[in-house]
Amino acid sequence: MQHKLHITGNKRLSVRASIIAIGAILLSACASSDLATQKVNNQQVTAHCVGQVDQHSNLKLLPNAHIPEGVVQPVGQGGLCTAQVFVATEDVTIWRAWNSEYNGSKLGKWWTFNKPLGSISKYRRENVICPSYSPLDMLVSCKLKAGTEVVIGPGQSAQCSEYFTYPASKTNQIYVADAKNNVTECQTYDGRFSWQTEPTHKVQATDSQLQ
Repeated sequence: MQHKLHITGNKRLSVRASIIAIGAILLSACASSDLATQKVNNQQVTAHCVGQVDQHSNLKLLPNAHIPEGVVQPVGQGGLCTAQVFVATEDVTIWRAWNSEYNGSKLGKWWTFNKPLGSISKYRRENVICPSYSPLDMLVSCKLKAGTEVVIGPGQSAQCSEYFTYPASKTNQIYVADAKNNVTECQTYDGRFSWQTEPTHKVQATDSQLQ
């Protein structure tokens, strides 16, 4: 009887070992699948970038510098689609449209190289700025101090609501982590209504219409 019990115990140990081994294989497979999925997702993010990081005068590329977390975002989350870190070798003029209802918005983190011109809707699209982010009713231009490190890259797409999404943009934006201490000579501009009629497109009559 004792001998039979011993045999039964060995069988139980063997079964347990088999279960543990199978479990380890499944966990390994899941981990591999997660890594593969993450790799595919990263490739998808890259594939959705329509622009590239442009080289700019008075800015030197720092190829080994760390990009702050949250600056480069996945599809639909805003931020940048791809980016690199630069350091200003001289003072550089940068621009920012901001929200007058929140004073802390004036020297925020996101800037552009060019003064906003044309329609506000075009500016929103190019810089992927959802209406909920800011009314864009004020503008400020400042000098970015030489020696300041910034992150530059084209904008990622942004799902502004269930109704519309801004696509990824080729326009380069500037991320300044601490603008308050790294800009100078700021000039503020107040937004004003400026309405222009849409251009009319005249349709030329064809020969068949003239007959």
